[in-house]
Amino acid sequence: MTTSAEASTDAAMMRRVLRAGAIGNFIEYFDNALYAYFAVTIAKLFFPSDDPVAGLLATFAVFGIAFFIRPVGGIVFGHIGDRLGRKRQLILALLLMSLATTILGLLPTYDSVGVLAPILLVVVRLLQGFSVGGESTGAFVLVVEHSDTESRGRNTAPLIVSSVAGALFAAVAALILTAALPADSITGWGWRIPFLLAIPLGIVGVYLRLHIDDSEAYKEAAKESAVISSEAEHRPMPLVEAFRTVPKQIFILFAWVSLQAAAGYITVGYMVSHLQQFEDYSFSVSLGIYIAALAIAMVLSSLLGRLMDRISRKAFASILAVGLAVWVFPAFALMSLGPVASAIGLGVFASLMYGTMITSGVAIVELFPVDVRASASGLAYSVAFAVFGGTAPYIATWLSDKLGATAPSYYVIVFAVIGIFIARWGIPNARQMNVIADPLTSAGSEAASSHRLAT
Repeated sequence: MTTSAEASTDAAMMRRVLRAGAIGNFIEYFDNALYAYFAVTIAKLFFPSDDPVAGLLATFAVFGIAFFIRPVGGIVFGHIGDRLGRKRQLILALLLMSLATTILGLLPTYDSVGVLAPILLVVVRLLQGFSVGGESTGAFVLVVEHSDTESRGRNTAPLIVSSVAGALFAAVAALILTAALPADSITGWGWRIPFLLAIPLGIVGVYLRLHIDDSEAYKEAAKESAVISSEAEHRPMPLVEAFRTVPKQIFILFAWVSLQAAAGYITVGYMVSHLQQFEDYSFSVSLGIYIAALAIAMVLSSLLGRLMDRISRKAFASILAVGLAVWVFPAFALMSLGPVASAIGLGVFASLMYGTMITSGVAIVELFPVDVRASASGLAYSVAFAVFGGTAPYIATWLSDKLGATAPSYYVIVFAVIGIFIARWGIPNARQMNVIADPLTSAGSEAASSHRLAT
């Protein structure tokens, strides 16, 4: 096993890698948050209905459709990442993601083209979902592979902060538009403006990613894989090899990310609509509550990344899962007590949720060998978000409508309990392990897999 891949990247390269990884997360959460913030407006423009809840459900159904294509994107972009490099994977994913968001801002509405409008909306959301399938895990892999064993949590935290910042930037943009324009202008054309910001954001992101390089761990593994493949008659796809050698790790990541997905998209994809529809706050007040909550989460998320590097992985993950199980019901209950209480409750909840993302980002590297890392993590991550993330706003809306405003908390509690078990028996305590430079070979994969699970 080589040791050069575990040495820290120089500070300048690490800063470039962090910026290049963070910009994609920023755009991803900016896009999805915008869609969620303007869900009520989009429902009126693309799904006209006499029942506002029915229109909102249709809008969130389209929101969820994007997630069901994510596993396909995870497979395709994961294959690119394992075979051609993380850099190429991330540039292609970012280009497609930015293009799809720009198109969404230019779509004709139902009044203009009739039923074609929601069809086009579905197509654009599918493109967004496909691209995101290669973005999230690719950025985590890139950053953690460049990090030494003592700084993985700390270096993953900026990716989480960038996610919060993307949602926060979207909320601020929506709030400014709401304050500056009358309601009919927002409905007529104003809602499109933030989506068109994907053009400059995409250009900046591609520029940043053109000026980074793949990690030494990946380069060394690619060389060894090239030697192995030249001696073999057939080189299996990375995903096929992952299912053959590390199926347990794939399930562990899927189960943990399911908690992140359910809690995450109740936070990002649903909460502003919940505050309007079921707590009777205005759109501007709802956004104000959400902005304050995200500001709290942004500060606490960076602190959580440092905490992860100081305690065991299992303890860190357990704190988050137990915290979500205990806090989610009070967080929803506080929303009926006014904006300040709502912001505090939601801010703490969002911080715990973003902490699960830090765990996921580091676990991607510490669970999987480098040769199959992008493919295996991309599939597990994307399937979890497809099944439990994309459906979360729809399910939360339905639960609130049928059972009361606090009902979505029970949905999160189910996943938090599962997360407690995964934290105890699935997440590896791998902080001191050299897993970054552990290329998967047909001869050594079983031993490597057994070593990781036994640690």
